[in-house]
Amino acid sequence: MAQESKPLVVALLLCLMIAKGNCLCMGCMNDHVVVSQLADDRSKVGGGGGGGAGTLFKVTVANQCCCDVGHVVAAAPGFRSAIPVDPKLFRRNPGGDRESYLVGDGGAIRANGSVTFYYAWSSMFRISVVGMTVANCL
Repeated sequence: MAQESKPLVVALLLCLMIAKGNCLCMGCMNDHVVVSQLADDRSKVGGGGGGGAGTLFKVTVANQCCCDVGHVVAAAPGFRSAIPVDPKLFRRNPGGDRESYLVGDGGAIRANGSVTFYYAWSSMFRISVVGMTVANCL
């Protein structure tokens, strides 16, 4: 009898571990997707507002959640760039307001993955995640 219950106990423990992991992942919120920006003051580019030189900014949108996230939407009030930004990486959100942008063409950003793009302007714009969908939790 004890031998028969051993596989059942192992299966039960395995299910609890999986469920616990999914519960943690279901807690993924907008603040689990972090936007960081680095300015390269040595990289001046033309334009940048007012006809002066702009600074090149590297923006990384990093998924720090244990789940994949998709349809990541960021708010970027007043966003502009003196250089073209790849629309597959960062573009106005169709159907959203004027300050709403879609990251990574709306596709999945894997757990612990990121999307990086560049823009140039005379000052850094505030960019923050305001929405996303969560899927494929570990």
